[in-house]
Amino acid sequence: MGHDRADCDELGLTRELTARIESRLSTATLLGVLNNRSRPLRLRTRTLIALLVVSNVLGHFSLSRGLHDVGPLVSFAPRPYLHALLNPLVVAGVALLMVWLISQLALLSRVDLSYVLPVTSISYVLTALMGKFLLHEPVSTERWIGIGLVVVGVSLVARTVPRTAPVTYRSRNLPYEAAK
Repeated sequence: MGHDRADCDELGLTRELTARIESRLSTATLLGVLNNRSRPLRLRTRTLIALLVVSNVLGHFSLSRGLHDVGPLVSFAPRPYLHALLNPLVVAGVALLMVWLISQLALLSRVDLSYVLPVTSISYVLTALMGKFLLHEPVSTERWIGIGLVVVGVSLVARTVPRTAPVTYRSRNLPYEAAK
C-alpha cells in the first residue's frame, strides 16, 4: 500500500505522518465505541441497575424480617448487635446489601449520579410493596401517593441518556469506554 501511494519501496515515518495515523486511529476507536459497542454498554448498565435494585430490596427485606425475629435493638452495647448478626436472615441481608454497595459503585463509575439515583429509586416502590404484602405492614394513602410519584419520576428519568458527557482520560482525548 505504501509502495502504491508513494511510488517507492520505502516509506519514511515523519512526525506529521504518525500524528495523522494516531488521529485516524483515535477517531476510528471513538466511532467504534459509539456505534458498535453502545448496545453492550447499555446492556451492562441495565444489568447493573437490575442487580442494584434486586439486592437493595431483598437485602432490606431480609434485614427487616431478621431483626423482627431478634427484637428491638436500642442499646449502645455491642452484644445485642453481635447477637443479631447470628440470625441467618440478618446475615443474608448484610450480604445482599454488600452486593448492593458493590453494584452501586460499579454503576456510579459508568453513568451520571443524576440518572442512577432516580432510576434505582424504584427499589423504594418494591420495598413498600414487599412490606405491605409479605410483612403485612400498614401502608397509608399518603405513602401510596408518594409511591405513585416515585414511579412517575422513575419513568421520566429512565427515558433520558445515562451519561450526559463522556469521561476523558488525561493522557488521551478518548471517552472512558474507548480507552478500556
